[in-house]
Amino acid sequence: MMTTFRIATVNIHQFRPPNDYKKNITSLVSVLKPLQLDLLAVEEINNDDYWRRLCESLDLNNFITGKCDEWFLSNGIASRYPILSYSNHVYKASGEARAFLQCQLAGNHSFVQNRSFAVTHLDHMNEDTRLAQINYFQPNIDILMGDMNALTKDDYSEEYYQKEVVLVREKSQWEKPRFDLTDLITRQWGYQDAFRLANSELKDESVATCAYGTRIDYIYLRPRENDPWKLTKCSIVDSEKATDHNIVFAEFTREQS
Repeated sequence: MMTTFRIATVNIHQFRPPNDYKKNITSLVSVLKPLQLDLLAVEEINNDDYWRRLCESLDLNNFITGKCDEWFLSNGIASRYPILSYSNHVYKASGEARAFLQCQLAGNHSFVQNRSFAVTHLDHMNEDTRLAQINYFQPNIDILMGDMNALTKDDYSEEYYQKEVVLVREKSQWEKPRFDLTDLITRQWGYQDAFRLANSELKDESVATCAYGTRIDYIYLRPRENDPWKLTKCSIVDSEKATDHNIVFAEFTREQS
C-alpha cells in the first residue's frame, strides 16, 4: 500500500492573470484542483475573501497568512490538516518589506509528524537584498517553498543563458545574473532542490516558472536520516495564465508494509 503527500507553491499575483485586473479564482482552482494537494504555499495574497474562497475550493480548510507590512502583500499556507502552530517573521531594511511564514501541522498523516513548512517571497530587484533577507530569516525548516526571485546556474545551457538570461537582463537594465542565493541554500545550508532532484536533465524553457523564461520558484527539502518518505515527483505545472507564474508541484510517497 502506498501513501502520498502532495504540496505545491505558486505566486498568486493578487488573484489576477497577467495584464488583467479581474480576480481569477476559477482559473486557479481549475489548475490546482487536479493536483489533489495536501498543502499549498502561496505568495502575493491578502487575508481576504479571495484567499478563503481559493482554500475552500481546494478542500484546504486550514489556512493562515503572513503579512509583510501595511503596503505589501502577504504569503499564505493552506492545509488539508490542522495547523498546530505558526509564526511570521518580517524583514525590512531597504526597499519593500518581506516576510517568512512557517508552520507545523497536526493530524494523523505520518508525513506531517515533526515536519515544518515555510513560504517566503524574496526581493525581485537585487541579489544582495535577497541574501540579507534569507540570512535574517535563517530557515530551520524541513520544507522551504516560495518565490525566491533567484536563479540556479544548472538550469540553463550556455546558449540559452547568454541569449535569454544575460541579454534580456542587459536590455531591461536589470541586475546581472547571480547564483549566490541558491548556492547558499543548497551548498552551504544543505537543502535539496526538489525539482533538480527529480529532473536532473531538464533545462532552459522547460524549467521556466516566470514570464521571463527563468526558474525563480522553488521547493527545497532538508534531508532527514532514515526518512521513510521519498520524493517521487516534482514538476512545473503550467498555470495556464491564471497567474504570471507557473506552479511547482511535489509528491512524496511512503510504502506501507
